[in-house]
Amino acid sequence: MKIAYILPSLRNQGPIIVAKNLVDYLVEWRHVVYVYYFDELPSAMDFRCPTKRITMKQAIDFDQYDIVHSHCLRPDMYLYKWRRHIQKAKVISTLHQDTFSTFRYQYNSLYSYIITKYWCHLYSRFDGVVSISNQLKDSYEKQISIPMTTIYNGCAINIDGKVDENIISDILKLKVKYKILGTYAYITRRKGLNQVLQILPSLKDFVFVIIGEGPDVENLKQMSCILGISDRVLFFPYQKNPYNYLPYFDVYVMPSYSEGFGMAMVEAALAGKSIVCSNLPSFHEIFSETEVSFFELDNIESLQDTVQRAFEKKDQKGKLARIRSVENFSVEKMVEHYLQYYESIL
Repeated sequence: MKIAYILPSLRNQGPIIVAKNLVDYLVEWRHVVYVYYFDELPSAMDFRCPTKRITMKQAIDFDQYDIVHSHCLRPDMYLYKWRRHIQKAKVISTLHQDTFSTFRYQYNSLYSYIITKYWCHLYSRFDGVVSISNQLKDSYEKQISIPMTTIYNGCAINIDGKVDENIISDILKLKVKYKILGTYAYITRRKGLNQVLQILPSLKDFVFVIIGEGPDVENLKQMSCILGISDRVLFFPYQKNPYNYLPYFDVYVMPSYSEGFGMAMVEAALAGKSIVCSNLPSFHEIFSETEVSFFELDNIESLQDTVQRAFEKKDQKGKLARIRSVENFSVEKMVEHYLQYYESIL
């Protein structure tokens, strides 16, 4: 099978990681794969196939491929623009997020409504759309006039000890005295990290480690100063493989207001970490209450109690979460499902 992936960039972040995982296995299984992308950004990942930078004005030879698979808005816009020139190849995309909720937190409800309608219109010109959860599929299938299917993301981690020694030194100094809450993400309001800061004045035996960059970092730094907890909140920049820092966390926290899947949470589970996450339907779809610890959004008392329970049961919860992830969210299983889907579309 010949497959082309259209990506916004090769940067190490959620949807691009999914595409890279697909590429790595497909190449290994002797499929012909080519990756096209728009932006040359730092922290680019190495793909096991040819890659080429393109522009929106530049059409590729679509029909040399069986499948052309786009990820994220600009690649979807690109395929929509050139759709009438594609005769043979099947065009599909992956819905990676709750679009309305994501843009509502980032901008406002009106903008979110408009962009969601527009994006669903783009999808409706394709041959198929993959959703990364049933919850997303149920939310959007009435707005997208083509068949949708669900394929869960597959995750893999390789904790190889390649870390910034200065970061480890800072964490270990605090670990002597404190319990470590940790997270890594692209830091926006949607990630809900402000809720964790709000419980720290009461949880005086915890510190919070945040790895990542994004538009909400400065707000969180200011908030930590106002709350008088700046000595117990550590901010570190983007790391290429942030899962390498999971062994130093006692509890991984993912207090998001909206998530399509929660890949970082699955990575934490693969590392055997106890996990605290918000009470989202998409999270309940992939983990049960015996495997992770749920809290009610914007309920500080609920979050505080949940963090304490997650620490007390960290070994038990971490073991069960790891079993669930290994059995259900492997990269190999995801790629098998995508291949089956590609064949059904063809």
